[in-house]
Amino acid sequence: MKKLKYLIGIIAFTLIGIYSCEERENFDEDLPSVLNVIESISIGSTQGSIDNLSGLISFVLPSGTDITAVELIIDAPNGVEVVSASGSVVDLSSEIQIQATVGGDTRFYSVSARVLPNQVAFINEAATIDEIADDDVIEAARWTRDTYGDDFIYIPYSEVTIEALESVNVVFYFYDQVGTSDLPEEILDKKNVFTQYVVEGGKMLLGGMATGYAEAIGRDRSGLLTIKGNGDGFINDDVWGIDGGVNFQNDQRNHPIYTFTQEITADANGFFPVISGGFKEDHNNLWDAASLLNPGHELGQFAEFENLYGGKVLAVWSGVSDECCPGIVEFLPNSTYTGTIIAIGIGGMEWNMNDGRENLYASNIRGIYRNAIDYLKTR
Repeated sequence: MKKLKYLIGIIAFTLIGIYSCEERENFDEDLPSVLNVIESISIGSTQGSIDNLSGLISFVLPSGTDITAVELIIDAPNGVEVVSASGSVVDLSSEIQIQATVGGDTRFYSVSARVLPNQVAFINEAATIDEIADDDVIEAARWTRDTYGDDFIYIPYSEVTIEALESVNVVFYFYDQVGTSDLPEEILDKKNVFTQYVVEGGKMLLGGMATGYAEAIGRDRSGLLTIKGNGDGFINDDVWGIDGGVNFQNDQRNHPIYTFTQEITADANGFFPVISGGFKEDHNNLWDAASLLNPGHELGQFAEFENLYGGKVLAVWSGVSDECCPGIVEFLPNSTYTGTIIAIGIGGMEWNMNDGRENLYASNIRGIYRNAIDYLKTR
């Protein structure tokens, strides 16, 4: 019996050795003394993904990057010689190899890159932008077109296909109406397309009633998007805003939606005004995290929201003084959905004032949406 156990041990040891050799194919000879030979590698502000075991390095670069001439910035431990050296300009239009040598042994890495598509798409049921029925939706569409110029594309629901989205980096879907918070059947009929799009890494910005589309495609599984308003509206003289600051256990004011492209105006406590006194539609689409997750409203429950559903809460409606009602949520990539979704359901973030007044805080609304799109473009 002892001999049998000994033989089994020898066989297991041999198999482990064979497996290790097969897995570590990027070694020239013996295992170098430094395991993670390349600690980090970047192109501009983009970090490469390093698999030291298999010797693969990959980049996902922002749209517009000239992939034929990029500078590699490489960090490696002392004593490791890397070729191509840090600071080298290389052509990544096809895969290249670099090598790292330490202690007389060499490890080879294959480096590849892909450039994100450049288009920002706005979707709606109307055949053209000028035929959009809702005043807030048409204003959001026109703003997107004017902001992104040649990178903008408008896609009616009827023309949504996975092929139509191949060149789209970010899909912006803003929807609003009076009388119901339900989304049109035409867009619900396209949920398989957008599910595939986000599963494969596509990004979506959902605004207004469109926040519910994260549920429709299966990304938001919380069942907490229950605070909804779709009435005719009313006159209210208060300044409404969102809160991303002190009422959070973890302050969110450094998140890219507040800082990425444009600085957003806020007070010292993290109150971001979004609509001045006057007529308000009050079309909220908020998550009722307080009543269903933590009836006591204690700070810290948003961490549980993120743990359970992969939704990072970035803002609440400013009418509460605790972690109650998520109003801006970033649904982070997971094992199924590799793309990111940002959903903005704050009812006060209206694009058009129904009473014709100038909204003193319109720049905050547009700034947050601009930051969200530009941030998603880099994901």
